[in-house]
Amino acid sequence: MTEGTPAQRLRLALEMSEFGVQMYRTRMRRMYPSASQSELDDMVASWLMSRSGATDAVTSPSRRFV
Repeated sequence: MTEGTPAQRLRLALEMSEFGVQMYRTRMRRMYPSASQSELDDMVASWLMSRSGATDAVTSPSRRFV
């Protein structure tokens, strides 16, 4: 997708990222059917923090838009 406004491209990138997280959560649910919701949340959070570039992320949420 080379067309579209920067806002449209950003929205698409965020939607794709969320889809990837949902896919990973589904995979973990299939691999660990007895895992609780909390355990699945922990697995997803751990995966997100171990991905390339995750250590460069800001550790506390931005208050910029609140």
